[in-house]
Amino acid sequence: MYGLLIEAIVYYIKNTYGDETWHEIRKRANLSHMSFSIHERYNENLIQIIALAASDITGRPVNDLMDSFGHCFVNFVGQYGYDRILNVLGRNLRDFLNGLDNLHEYLRFSYQKLRPPSFFCENESRTGLTLHYRSKRRGYVHYVKGQIKQVALTFYKTKVDIDVVSERFDDGMLHIEYKIFFDNTAYKEPSENARNIINDSLPVSSKVFFDLFPFHIMLNREIEIMTVGYDEKIAERFIAQYSRMLSANIRLK
Repeated sequence: MYGLLIEAIVYYIKNTYGDETWHEIRKRANLSHMSFSIHERYNENLIQIIALAASDITGRPVNDLMDSFGHCFVNFVGQYGYDRILNVLGRNLRDFLNGLDNLHEYLRFSYQKLRPPSFFCENESRTGLTLHYRSKRRGYVHYVKGQIKQVALTFYKTKVDIDVVSERFDDGMLHIEYKIFFDNTAYKEPSENARNIINDSLPVSSKVFFDLFPFHIMLNREIEIMTVGYDEKIAERFIAQYSRMLSANIRLK
């Protein structure tokens, strides 16, 4: 857990309830830190500990506080320039939601030990979509809801409603399914002709794809290399190295 998330929570508490309340919460949570470095890692359970202490002091439910923490985080990171990144992640909200994993991969450049959650969308329509959230951390259901609502409002001027459809913990992973309702006019239902084209095999030569993707590796069902890019010398070296790895029983990752 990086300090950036915790500092955003401290910022919210101080601005909402004042410095004295934060000091009370810090004592109740037995925190020795007066402040948190945004690039330093801290205890994974620290946010839940702060939320529980804040709930005891303020009387607000933990879920309500976590939602507010998520809202605040989106505005807080603007002072570090991350608002510029969020602002160009998509032309609309559906693009942003579909690109959440790409956002976290980009953040790895600054936070190399980041353990990001995973997101994917399905069941999209003109009135919204279903968002799946998977993480090894528990307790962030309402935090993520707050983040999504604030991103939608700040960057896309869109109001969203979010329902938690399901919540389960399987094989060490928390899996949350959200139903997000918003004006998704950017989504276009495929026409009947488009469906027929998609379902049928496209009569396109493989050379067209090779021209579009010159840096490629094509394998057959037996995991044998069929082609590697266009540079014959590079291809020969790669195939030779690949063959040696297979013969040495080294698994490619």
